[in-house]
Amino acid sequence: MTPHAATRTASAPVVDTPYGRLRGASVAGVARFLGVPYAQAPVGDRRLRSPRQPETWAGERDATAPGAASLQTLAGPQTWLYEPITRTDEDCLFLNVWTPDTGARLPVIVWLHGGATRNGHGAAGAFDGAALASLGRVVVVTINYRLGALGGLAHPDLRDDDTGHCANWGLQDKLAALAWARECIAAFGGDPGRIILAGQSSGAANAVMIAQGPAARGRVAGLIAQSPPLFRPPMFAELADAADYTERLARELAVAVPALRAIDGMALQRAEQAFIRGGASPRPRTAPVRDGALIREWPYTGEAVAVPMLIGSTRDEALFWYGLRDADGKVLSPSTPPQTREDLEAQVARLMRLHHPFDPAPAPAEAVALYEDARRVTTPARCAETWSAIYTDLVFRAPIFHCAARHASRGHPAFVYEFAHALPAPGAGTPHAADVPFVFGTTGSPHLARKVGHGPGALATANATMRMWASFAWTGDPTGDRSWPRFSAERRDVMTIGADAGTAAPAPARRDSQLACWAAFRGGAA
Repeated sequence: MTPHAATRTASAPVVDTPYGRLRGASVAGVARFLGVPYAQAPVGDRRLRSPRQPETWAGERDATAPGAASLQTLAGPQTWLYEPITRTDEDCLFLNVWTPDTGARLPVIVWLHGGATRNGHGAAGAFDGAALASLGRVVVVTINYRLGALGGLAHPDLRDDDTGHCANWGLQDKLAALAWARECIAAFGGDPGRIILAGQSSGAANAVMIAQGPAARGRVAGLIAQSPPLFRPPMFAELADAADYTERLARELAVAVPALRAIDGMALQRAEQAFIRGGASPRPRTAPVRDGALIREWPYTGEAVAVPMLIGSTRDEALFWYGLRDADGKVLSPSTPPQTREDLEAQVARLMRLHHPFDPAPAPAEAVALYEDARRVTTPARCAETWSAIYTDLVFRAPIFHCAARHASRGHPAFVYEFAHALPAPGAGTPHAADVPFVFGTTGSPHLARKVGHGPGALATANATMRMWASFAWTGDPTGDRSWPRFSAERRDVMTIGADAGTAAPAPARRDSQLACWAAFRGGAA
């Protein structure tokens, strides 16, 4: 079936999709269609299986309210970006579309939310696509996908008979949403040949891994990755480790692995959370899992499809985990930074074991000395400052530069940014996720306005950011009216966004001499 032409009224646009008719709403010239099913409900005998195409419906389906978010428990720093969720349910495979013109043929940004594959949803206020759709004349799609145990338990005994997959259910949901967009987005004014896959944090990491797989070839026209944690084991999981984790959870529940499918989703989710809290594993061995099918290589060695890439980080990523505050000054971060030189070196050593994939690794004392920048680390404040810089560089900036340089070395355009618009007091710096409201122009949303600011400076930065992201969606180049050189291993030029309100300027990579500490990341050809 093919999409039919849309009909419109002043406030209730209607589109015909291959699965049925949808009635949305129009606000300030942007049509929105919320709670659109892109796959069948993953419940009952479809639990822990690959998503199935959505069922058709008769008549006109109301698409003016978002669908339920995936089952989850929001806490700590995740509450900074996400407001309390109205409704969660195992039946969660819904998406949302914002379009400025249902009769056009516009670029499409498909957005994958972050949240460590355990939190988040596509209908959060931070991701309201209206401003980006209007200013950039693009179609914006945000999605829900399965999280936690329901999205990530993996084992050969969970193999899906139809697809052969036994892992990465949440990643498969993202692929299903991408397939839905190619099939249906023309009805909303989108160009199915101009789909940009985008995301932040774990959503960005998933976007990179999808772009490295066969499913992206010919289906994605560009890649936007905001602060992707480009991990490898032990932060991500090999199939054998994920299978062992799933077996131990099944034993805890006194069932065989295949019988996990028969456990109610809420009960399974809660049981796995209790399993983690009980110290069963240093971290959950769930998605993403290198299963040899959907994920064949980790980002350090994989090669993304031959499309333009826009990738970057925030200036102070580490503050999300080591200094994040809400608008009232309440500390949301779960951890405190090291307070002494000895503790600093010990934590740097641990960080390198988790995040430095190359041998040999630098000695922790050498790394700390390089980041001291001629000032001895003698006070808790200096320890925290040095730790934040090392954490931000090793976990985010160095792997991101490595990914971009590898992409560029194969002749594909790579553009790198650093988002630097600082949070107003009592916040500090530019932590992980601080860029998201500026990409969507949602700095004024009730949950975010006091945290990120909503004055002229914030609005100017948001408008500049949206224009660059929209330019990339249209042309594969975020330059717009600014000069943004391509990134390469030889020329590490980075666009700094928002260091001064509303400005964006290219410059050599900041802290480049300290980044030399992670020399194995530098060449991009490892």
